[in-house]
Amino acid sequence: MKAKAYAKGTILNALATGIGSAFAIDLTLSVRVKQDSESCLIVNGEERDSSVAEKVLKKFGIKARVKVKSEIPEKSGLGSSSAFLNALICAVTERKIASEILSLNSELSLKAGISYTGAFDDASASLLGGFVISDNYRRVLWDWVIKKAFVAVLLPEFRRKDVDFEKIQRESYKLKGIDSKLRKHEFFDVMRENTIFYAELLGYPLEIVEKLWKEKICCGLSGNGPAFVAFGTKSDVATANEFWSSYGKVLIRKVPEKPAESIVITPELFVRKEV
Repeated sequence: MKAKAYAKGTILNALATGIGSAFAIDLTLSVRVKQDSESCLIVNGEERDSSVAEKVLKKFGIKARVKVKSEIPEKSGLGSSSAFLNALICAVTERKIASEILSLNSELSLKAGISYTGAFDDASASLLGGFVISDNYRRVLWDWVIKKAFVAVLLPEFRRKDVDFEKIQRESYKLKGIDSKLRKHEFFDVMRENTIFYAELLGYPLEIVEKLWKEKICCGLSGNGPAFVAFGTKSDVATANEFWSSYGKVLIRKVPEKPAESIVITPELFVRKEV
């Protein structure tokens, strides 16, 4: 049994309001599962704590040896945990219904303490590809858009900052009106406001993105960092690469234009529109 999932980049972090937006990045995480008498987890050849994997396997009544090969840097803000859960769930389930996979991902993410909101936006981008807008608490999508785009990912030399979830929620009024911009797909403005808000609270330097903003390039902090992401045309990504190379390692990728796995997408995944 095997499956894969994508990394993700952030447009709007859902920590403040529960509304999030993300896009897939074709950095992949693949999982192979072989049923066994005891469960274990091996990531890129290294044995790891298997407690989260065991929670998934227990849902399906099995024990197994789980092998993971991942291109997604961990603790980077690029959704490695969401990708792992997506791939593992897809590998062991026979019902590859997107809404069920993503709801289970969100449920397990909360129970395992991996996410404050269930990371439904991250999980959706990781599984579906393209761009998503989600209500993380209701576990539904406002929108899912597939379009061609290139991506630059900056992995800076500085480390991830600590998150004060309660402070972020107290300050959430500073993002008033951002939902409306998100619905209109004003991604440049949303990424800019999102990054200013979270970079200030978490302590990341804005100089990394200010020059690119002047060039009207969609870019910003991904998740809780420390990675930064930019998307757009080849020219946009080349400009980001040129500027970001002095801050750390830059990866150039694309936004996947199809789901990571063969899944069934049903109306339950989306917000019902009023007639």
